[in-house]
Amino acid sequence: MTPEHLREAWARSSAICFHDESVDWFVDQYKKEIFDSAFAYSRAQIDIHFGSILSSLPSGAKILDVGCGIGQHLENLIKKGFNASGIEPADNMRKIAQSRLPSGTVSAASVLGLPFEQNVFDLVYAIEVFRYLSHEDNRRGLGETYRVLKPGAIFFGTFVNLNSLDGYRLFEALRLVREKVTGHQKAFHVQFETPGSLKSMLQSVGFSRVETHGAMIAPLRVCYKFPPFGKYVAQAVQSLDQALTDTRPLQRFAAHLIGVAWK
Repeated sequence: MTPEHLREAWARSSAICFHDESVDWFVDQYKKEIFDSAFAYSRAQIDIHFGSILSSLPSGAKILDVGCGIGQHLENLIKKGFNASGIEPADNMRKIAQSRLPSGTVSAASVLGLPFEQNVFDLVYAIEVFRYLSHEDNRRGLGETYRVLKPGAIFFGTFVNLNSLDGYRLFEALRLVREKVTGHQKAFHVQFETPGSLKSMLQSVGFSRVETHGAMIAPLRVCYKFPPFGKYVAQAVQSLDQALTDTRPLQRFAAHLIGVAWK
């Protein structure tokens, strides 16, 4: 196995391990109100874009949640009348999702090999999934996503913005330096994209129409490091969030980069 293949395999396994070990943290975060944490606020901003996609689907549309975690989104979709199911490779996450959802709703699988026939789903979405995989695995996973979507159906996914104003790219670079100096490998891989690179990647696997969006004013993540300062700042700027993150020049600086693509 080549060093690159070893790195890709490590990225996959470390992502699963991280989510298995962090399951209690995720459970706690989903209980919080919108301004209580950076996680809750950012997911609320992503949900604005996700909600606009859902509104275009008919009742009973078939939806796949890739990396469904503890099943929070799936539970909400089922309550809204969608025919929703999910896959989750992390055991501890999947067990919680299975305990709160109808039998057979969630299965153990990876986006790198979706256990479905082609042309099955009206929507496939992946929130904070592709950020943990290598570039080649992302292409492979997006290809699998394309395969299982019906003609004209939609993909929705979030990615890490390369030039996000929260300084995450610099933070990751410093972690890599520390890793080389100490010999200790960091917790998980982070794959960065730009609006342009994301659009190119989605088009390369076959999607005919692609949109990119930004979500969450990135410096808010830094503000949330100093509670309760972050909460107050978020409350003050929430009404400006979309204007400051989703206009074409500003997308590249948002905390979250969103890709929406039609087959």
